[in-house]
Amino acid sequence: MTERTTKRDVVIVGGGASGLSAAIFVARYDLDALVFDGGCAAIRQCAHLENFLGFPGGVPPETFLSLGREQAELAGCEIVEDTVVEVARTDDGFMVETRDGREVETRRLVAASVYDDEYLARFADELDANRDGRTAVDGLYVTGWLAEEAEHQAIVNAGDGARAALALVRDVRREEEGLWEEVADYYYDWTVRDGRYGGAEFEDGIAELVADGAPPDATAEDERRMRERLRCEHLALEIDDAERERRAERGRRLVRKHVDEIEP
Repeated sequence: MTERTTKRDVVIVGGGASGLSAAIFVARYDLDALVFDGGCAAIRQCAHLENFLGFPGGVPPETFLSLGREQAELAGCEIVEDTVVEVARTDDGFMVETRDGREVETRRLVAASVYDDEYLARFADELDANRDGRTAVDGLYVTGWLAEEAEHQAIVNAGDGARAALALVRDVRREEEGLWEEVADYYYDWTVRDGRYGGAEFEDGIAELVADGAPPDATAEDERRMRERLRCEHLALEIDDAERERRAERGRRLVRKHVDEIEP
């Protein structure tokens, strides 16, 4: 590989509502994600974004995008201002080439760049995606207008990006981490108050999920390990009151930073 060739778990092409939303979800699963944001996000055509939930009075598109970039980077994603010009298949995914000469090898690619999609030309006959953004090309996901039946609304495209990212994470859980189908699909991203999980009902639910999803050749030890995996995943979602307040204050501070930059 050249000096400018790197490897990433996920490459996301496009830094608009859908691309940044996808970036947040995959990075929060601790996947090494890189966003190339060198094109023209569709949302920049909007004079003032007024119908995205959580912004009473609306928000300038650039402020909305800067908030999204901050959130994606806080989750652990790297964002680079560069344009993808070509994507080629490799034995284990894709080679991504950019206008500035970068080369990135990745197992999975999320295409979220409706106005800059020439790099997908060689996949043109395989881009029909199902509802969660999966395409006929293994490891290639599409969001927003690149998917079928997309809406020209930022909040819908952000949801498309999140949905494609969750599909990607579930594929990683199944194909790379070896989780059984139903266990791999039983994934969601949120936090809960300390003490939300635990007790007999919780344990019974975990045991039922594992038993229902176990393949015919699964051993008792296989099931025990799978139950422990799910138990640890759930308990890791809990946060205590002190941590909840710390995160709330951090959120307030970061929002103020961007909102205070809005010029009258």
